[in-house]
Amino acid sequence: MKLKISAIAIMLAIGTPAALASHPAPRDADAKIAHLFKRWNSALKSGDEQRLVALYAPDAVLQPTLSSRVRSSPALIEDYFSHFIAMKPIGRIDSRHIHHLGPESAVDSGLYTFSFMARDGERQEVQARYTFVYRHIDGQWKIVNHHSSLMPES
Repeated sequence: MKLKISAIAIMLAIGTPAALASHPAPRDADAKIAHLFKRWNSALKSGDEQRLVALYAPDAVLQPTLSSRVRSSPALIEDYFSHFIAMKPIGRIDSRHIHHLGPESAVDSGLYTFSFMARDGERQEVQARYTFVYRHIDGQWKIVNHHSSLMPES
């Protein structure tokens, strides 16, 4: 019994430094996930829906803000963004919560505000709730699920 406990203690002592070295500190990991929104927003501002769609996994699901239609293929996601990009949107995060589901996946959720050109030519702002689910696929972080919904009226 003492031998078994000693062996476990040695394994933990040897494995712990390696485990800590291979995973970023929580703050660094959160910053990496937070940066993924900046990457997405930059693609959105570029006006290039292909650049935006490339951030999504091939089997991603988009539940968009301004459409009741769930988009579950790259072509459907591109269709939504081709219309959304035409409004020249710019997003900003108002509040967020990042949760790591493991080294290969994370959830970023909270509130964001979009400024965009309304039909009357004036810039308009709307606040929405959002959730991005990311998975690390073939060396890149991809969006596997993106939900966005307008804030309900109080």
